[in-house]
Amino acid sequence: MGLEVAHFGKGTKAPVVVGTSTINALATTPYQTWAFRRAEMTAFVGSPFRLPSGNMLAFGRVRQLDPRQFGVDRLVTLAVEALEPLAPILGRAAPRARMAIVLCLPVRADGRSDRPGDARHIRRAIESRVAGPFVERGAQVDVRCLHQGHASFGYGALEIGTALEERRLDLALLLGVDSHYDPHVLEQLFVEQRVLDSDWREGFVPGEAASALVIARPDFAREFGFDVLATLDGVATNEEVANRENSVGLLGQGLSRPAVAVVERLKREQRTLDWWICDTTGEPLRCQELQLAWPRAAHLAMSPEGTLDLLPTHFGDLGAATMPTAAVLGIEGLRRGDPVGKTVLITGSSDDGSRSVALFTAAAAVAG
Repeated sequence: MGLEVAHFGKGTKAPVVVGTSTINALATTPYQTWAFRRAEMTAFVGSPFRLPSGNMLAFGRVRQLDPRQFGVDRLVTLAVEALEPLAPILGRAAPRARMAIVLCLPVRADGRSDRPGDARHIRRAIESRVAGPFVERGAQVDVRCLHQGHASFGYGALEIGTALEERRLDLALLLGVDSHYDPHVLEQLFVEQRVLDSDWREGFVPGEAASALVIARPDFAREFGFDVLATLDGVATNEEVANRENSVGLLGQGLSRPAVAVVERLKREQRTLDWWICDTTGEPLRCQELQLAWPRAAHLAMSPEGTLDLLPTHFGDLGAATMPTAAVLGIEGLRRGDPVGKTVLITGSSDDGSRSVALFTAAAAVAG
C-alpha cells in the first residue's frame, strides 16, 4: 500500500482524546512519565539476560513486574495495567457506545513466525483480557489487531479517526503493547546483533511498555461530560522499501511523504509544529531515515523553538508501544507547558517497512 492521508476536523469537528494511560520503565502514569522525562531520567537498568559477550544486557524494563514473567504473560500484564486507569471512562460509555478496540501489536504477532509465544498466543491472550469484559457486559465492540510494530498506532488511528468522523463509531480504545523481555525475542536480536553491547555500538537498548488512548466523537464526549485532552488532527501511513536485509538505497520517502503531508496542513493554517517525537534509535538505517525525513517536514512549520525528541533515549525501544507512549507523553507535556506549544507530531518506523505519523493538538493547559 502507498501513501494514505486523513485530515480531521474539516467541516466537522476532529476526534478528541478523552483519556490516556501508560505503564513504562520510567513511570505508571502520564504525569509521572512527563515529569521524569523532563528531569532527563532514563529507564535503563540491568537485567537477568546476558549478551553473547558475557556482558549483562541493559534494559528499559518495568521494574514493578515479576522478573520471572516474560513473553505473552508479560504482554498481557502490561496491557491490563495500562487499561485500569481508563476503566471509569470506558465503563460509563461502553454500554451505550458503538465502540472499537484497536490492539497495536508487535510484528511478530502477524502469524508468519513459528517462534514460541508469537501470533495466535499474543493476539488471543491480549484480545481476551482487553475486550472480554466489554463483550460480557453486552457492549457493541469491534476488535482489530494490527501488527505493524512501531507504526501500528498510526494505522489504527487512521481507521478510527475516519470511522469517528463518519459517525460509524462513538468511542475507540487504541492500545499499544510490546516487550523485548522474552528469551526468544532476545535470541533473534542477538543473532542480528541489534542490541547495544560493547561490540555492537550501533544497537538499541530493549524496552517495554503499554500505553492507551481513548478517542471519541466530540459530541459524544460532551454528552458524557468527558474532559478533552487533545484533538486528533491528522494521520498518514506509508511504506519504505529499504531495510537492513536488502541493498535498496534509502531515500527516506517512506517516512518523509506522510510527515510532509500532515505538516503541510499546519503550514496552510498558519500554525506551528511545536514538538516532534520519533522512535529513532542508534541503528544506522533509522538514523539516516530521520536525517532525511525531519528537515523535509520540519522546515514547513517547525519554529526555531520547536523540540525534536527521540523516545528510545529515555525508554529504550518500545516497539508497538512507541507511538501511543509518544502520544501520551506529548499530550501531557504540552498541556503542562513544557515544552511550550500546542501541537505534537509522533512518528513510527517498523521493521516490516510500515511508516506512520499522527498529529495532535493539545487542549487547554492544566494547572501544576
